Amino acid sequence: MNDSARTIQGPHGPFVRQENGLIYFYKNDGVTIDKATALEYLKSVRALDDSGKARLIVIQGHHVEYTFDAQHVLLTNALISGLAFVIQTNTQLLTAGLLKDMAKTFQANYPVAIFNHIEEAEEWLLALSTL
Repeated sequence: MNDSARTIQGPHGPFVRQENGLIYFYKNDGVTIDKATALEYLKSVRALDDSGKARLIVIQGHHVEYTFDAQHVLLTNALISGLAFVIQTNTQLLTAGLLKDMAKTFQANYPVAIFNHIEEAEEWLLALSTL
């Protein structure tokens, strides 16, 4: 493992920190995320970036669900400064859209956005670091 790109195998897919400083989470299909799993996700993020300003791209799997407690844990943490979902299907859009709406409800301290392409998500997250 080199310093420019590091990988941690999470419970539902790899978390990879690339040279650009962004963390990419390639989420497996058929996953239900509960509070304990959400805490494991945050543990992986912290291991890759403990600055409190981690920027995360989630490449959403198919048939993914989040419990209410998991949503709350993920959207009210102090580790992340920007969260981008990359989606390919309407079902993924619905799941990511729910999380984006819940971020407003929970008054998340960071923005959440949804994109169709990784490059768009990267551009948006990298622009956040210049604000």
